[in-house]
This record gives sequence, C-alpha cells and structure tokens, in this order.
Amino acid sequence: MKPPIEYIILAVPFHADAATHDELARKVNEKLNAGYELYGSPFLSEEMMYQAMMKPNLQTSPLPAQ
Repeated sequence: MKPPIEYIILAVPFHADAATHDELARKVNEKLNAGYELYGSPFLSEEMMYQAMMKPNLQTSPLPAQ
C-alpha cells in the first residue's frame, strides 16, 4: 500500500507588486522547511496567487510479529 500524501494550496492576495511574490515565497519556504515539496508551478487568478505543495505521510506502522 502506498503511503498517504498530504496536499495543501498556499494562497496570497494577488497585487502586481513584489510584496505578493515575497509573501508567497515566505509561506512556501516555511512549508519546505517543514518537509513539504512543491507540486507544480505557482498559478494565479484575478485576485489570488497560489502554490500547490505535497508531503508524503511517512508514518510507519509497526511490522506484525512473526
């Protein structure tokens, strides 16, 4: 069985200035440090900028006794 994967999408309000990119980069870096990985490229709508991320859930269950 494959381990479950946790998906998140980070979002910040989109404005045509560097502050939007800096805020998204700060949030992404926090999640990278917490073990998440990028999932695709950043994307945007008229009002928001997003980045999808994922983190494999590597919790291991004990092996059954033999």
